[in-house]
Amino acid sequence: MQKTISHRQAKWLWPLLKGAVAAGMVWLLWQQGALDFHLLWEGGIHPSLVVVGVLLNLTMISLGAVRWQILLGSQGLRLPFAWVHRMIYMTICFNLLVPGSIGGDALRLGYLLRKCAPDRKGAAILTILADRLTGLYSLFALALLAALFNLPRMLDLLPTRLLLYSLVLAVVGGPVVAALLFWGVERLPGVRQRLDRPATAEDPPRRWLESALDQTAQAARLFRRAKGSLVAAVLISVLAQTAEIVALLWIAEGLGLLTTTADHFFLAAPVAWIANLLPISPGGLGVGEAAFAQVCQWLQPTAALAALGTPFLVNRFLQIAASLPGLWVYLTYRHGEPSD
Repeated sequence: MQKTISHRQAKWLWPLLKGAVAAGMVWLLWQQGALDFHLLWEGGIHPSLVVVGVLLNLTMISLGAVRWQILLGSQGLRLPFAWVHRMIYMTICFNLLVPGSIGGDALRLGYLLRKCAPDRKGAAILTILADRLTGLYSLFALALLAALFNLPRMLDLLPTRLLLYSLVLAVVGGPVVAALLFWGVERLPGVRQRLDRPATAEDPPRRWLESALDQTAQAARLFRRAKGSLVAAVLISVLAQTAEIVALLWIAEGLGLLTTTADHFFLAAPVAWIANLLPISPGGLGVGEAAFAQVCQWLQPTAALAALGTPFLVNRFLQIAASLPGLWVYLTYRHGEPSD
């Protein structure tokens, strides 16, 4: 009994710690002037800020559906775009509202596996992984472009130099690592010999492992042959993130906080979204706002950059509002199919 209680306590301890970190980060940002709660309230009730911000976030979600549709197509998984669109809404909604950034993807995977034949489940899993990775890679690529546009300033300070080198390493190294993974997966011991040999009924664990390796190798081959689909997915991601940055610029301008140049947002926002992925607070709350304000401060230290975490937090709330149809998708699903 004591063991069961301890397990339950441990289950809730990490989310509580993350919530405490988020509260502490928000309080610290408020104390430092990076957050202004009066402006936060104003941003939440200002009609044009809310409407335009939500529309731009809806655009981001729809472009995410286009990206996943492209990746599904590269694996020969032909699914209706309306279904894909609904799954992306549900994924983003759960990722934003449920502690832990994997919740929405796990839910999406469960529904996707119901749609796939048994011999295509490996490919289905890899499309979700590729969806995540192409989105992450596009953040690095967009941030690097903005950093090169501000190269003199990036070379001025040690933190910005380290940031620049990290971005270069990620953008240059990403395709190299992907190519090596494709090469390695296709050459797993015995996989190539087993691709055309049906699995036997003997030794179920080994049969399952062979099937998983075969499906992974086949999916890797398809991705390698459809490199254009991966490039297209990255470009679609850049468009989606640009829509989000325009939303940030619109909010900052409406709140009178656009004291830095617009190109700085194209570096600060991707870095903040990458920081959001750190599992130290729910959804990166407080972490993203701090990273956004700090990068802007590095790029223009003489400007009055007070409260620049505020537009990032306002946009976070608008993103949640835009994703709420995903909750409706989840509640109206029956037996793996959306009810109309």
